[in-house]
Amino acid sequence: MTHYADLSPYAYPAGSVPEGIEAVNVGWLEPGEEFPRGAVPEAFVHSLALLCRDDPQMMMRGWHRCGLPHPGGADEYPVVIQVGQDRVSLGSAEVRVVGRDGRWLVAPNLVHHYVTAHSYLPPEEFIEAVTARRTAAPRV
Repeated sequence: MTHYADLSPYAYPAGSVPEGIEAVNVGWLEPGEEFPRGAVPEAFVHSLALLCRDDPQMMMRGWHRCGLPHPGGADEYPVVIQVGQDRVSLGSAEVRVVGRDGRWLVAPNLVHHYVTAHSYLPPEEFIEAVTARRTAAPRV
């Protein structure tokens, strides 16, 4: 995966955001790049898991591996989370939510792993939009 700074303009894949919609990146992390860390509300983690399960967008073939360091060097591939009765593989889709200002906040679904395993602290507007479950309309 490629690193994009939080709230930088989203542009991949080309044409995946409707004309006139501003979209920004959230949670595109890579080894060697610093990122904010901190605690997030449990309601956010729960809502993010549900979005990963129920509303994956821009699904791609295969999975991206988490490149961040893991204790003991062991990393799961693909990363899998338990959401209710379902096991959800991460690393092949995006989570797209809408901020209060109408712009789309786009993250790889690995963002759930980054938050829970690496203490990534996303921008507050992403936390709020995910918790409110304001999903962006999928491309038709």
